[in-house]
Amino acid sequence: MSNYAIWRGFRELGWGYLWEMDTATGKSYPEVADGFPQILNKQNTQFRVKLKQGIYWSDGVELTADDAIYTLDTYFKGQGKLTNGNIVTLTNYIKSYKKVDKYTFDVETINPAYDFTTVMGVYTWSSAFIMVPKHVFEKQKDLAAFRNTKPVTLGPYVVKSFDPNGFWQLWERRDDWKRSAWGWMGEPKPKYVLYKDFGTEETRTLAFIQNQYDVDTFMSPDSIQSAKGRNSAISTFSDKMPYNDMGDACSYGILMNQEKAPLDKPEVRWALALSLNLQSVGINAMNGQLRASALPMPDTHILRPVYFDPLQSWLKDFKLADGYQPFDPNFATDLSSKLKTMGTSASELPQGNQATSEAFGMGWWKNDPAEAEKLLNSVGIKKNSSGVYTLPNGQVWQLEFVIPADWNKVMQRIGFSIADNWRKAGIQVNARQVDNGEFGNVQNTNSKLVTELNWNSCVFNTNYLTSWRSIQPENLKAADSSEAINGNFFRWKNPTASSLLKASSQMDTSSEKFLENGRAISQEFIKDMAYINIMNIPTTIPTNSYYWKNYPKQDNYYAAPYSWWSSAKKMVLNIEPTGQK
Repeated sequence: MSNYAIWRGFRELGWGYLWEMDTATGKSYPEVADGFPQILNKQNTQFRVKLKQGIYWSDGVELTADDAIYTLDTYFKGQGKLTNGNIVTLTNYIKSYKKVDKYTFDVETINPAYDFTTVMGVYTWSSAFIMVPKHVFEKQKDLAAFRNTKPVTLGPYVVKSFDPNGFWQLWERRDDWKRSAWGWMGEPKPKYVLYKDFGTEETRTLAFIQNQYDVDTFMSPDSIQSAKGRNSAISTFSDKMPYNDMGDACSYGILMNQEKAPLDKPEVRWALALSLNLQSVGINAMNGQLRASALPMPDTHILRPVYFDPLQSWLKDFKLADGYQPFDPNFATDLSSKLKTMGTSASELPQGNQATSEAFGMGWWKNDPAEAEKLLNSVGIKKNSSGVYTLPNGQVWQLEFVIPADWNKVMQRIGFSIADNWRKAGIQVNARQVDNGEFGNVQNTNSKLVTELNWNSCVFNTNYLTSWRSIQPENLKAADSSEAINGNFFRWKNPTASSLLKASSQMDTSSEKFLENGRAISQEFIKDMAYINIMNIPTTIPTNSYYWKNYPKQDNYYAAPYSWWSSAKKMVLNIEPTGQK
């Protein structure tokens, strides 16, 4: 379950879950479980789970409730020693559990659990509850040291071979795939699936053009355009702007350490937002291929009717303390007009206000450096004779902004563009590129975080608790703490939001009151500018149909087209060989 492994096919091909997520609709469905959980009490804290019979591990041993119980035992006994983040999630969620019979077990949760199927199953790309084979793991003297080099899997694929240096991993379809976790859905089409790191984007692009691989992950728009021009088999999610799928559960935004001055003041956080020209950022970094989101969540076809549309009037009327109205409802139409003047053909642009809004977003914040300066002046931050902002003590305000290095070229470009915007407004910014490991370390450590371009607000369907439940004051650390935080990535203290979240955790996640609370929490995020949400993650995932066709596209949306989500199993079930050799 190490982090390096999950990006190489385990969650897509090797693991099996109680309940999976239909990413096209945002609805759960049973995978290993035999139906949805039976609720045993009125408080919604006691559940009975039945497993499908006839599902086998890849070594021929049948999956039973013993595997589920052993996995839970291991999670609870391993607290403090095993470092997998799922352990914290489930040990804070589950009160007790017991085996009922060979294929049935009961679980009691600490609080009413209306999200049981997405905590014990999949919410977006994996699950907190990943069953392991008891007959293999119980033989290990030290689970923390167990390498599991030749893993027994529950999914229809097993590891055929891998590069010890971590650059590739090859999976082979099991002969008995019908007895696997999701073999009941049909035959996975490829006999082999290869995950490979092709190196820098330049090297990747050349290999992609040469048909050396089929699905890319986060290729920059310029490289995609170049590749499409040289290989007709390469295509994007759509032939219209913004070309790529915008339905990811997460959005890009700016994480700010609100435990540190001057970011502890909402005036400063709002000034950072109003100093951004998102149209410029989107065009310079993404060739205009973005969907803006002013709410602290992505603007998707699942979330828009529930959270965005009901708040549209509120956003237009919203005022800061000085009476200023920061929302720009014309962001999408203005961006479309700008792209047209830059040479984008009308046939590639959405037509009409509704289509334009669905493509580029419902609106964002105005770019208004004058209002930003007014807000900063109100808290003693003023420009010096060189036009650079200084703190109340006269020192130049040096703002550190952590962004990914080349491991995420798309985010890297967006980060540099944001930093340029802030510098033009008079803010001295150090845009510091870091590797993947340090990126996560900064995110989780107060002493290291000032601001960071991140994707912390992840809401996929109407249940926002998965992302926001930890926004509680008890999860905050001191500004200079080097201890890893345990939730509340936003470092946000807001009594109203905390109270609403505690109330929501006791509610049916499909109830109107739960949804009302979600809208109210979104309003509190915005009032405080607790997180500068920017845009849906632009999932720039080109596909190459030289060998395989029928990938998820806008007009064939049978699953989210993300190769790193567990729903990628839908892809291996639906793609078809072209016959090319």
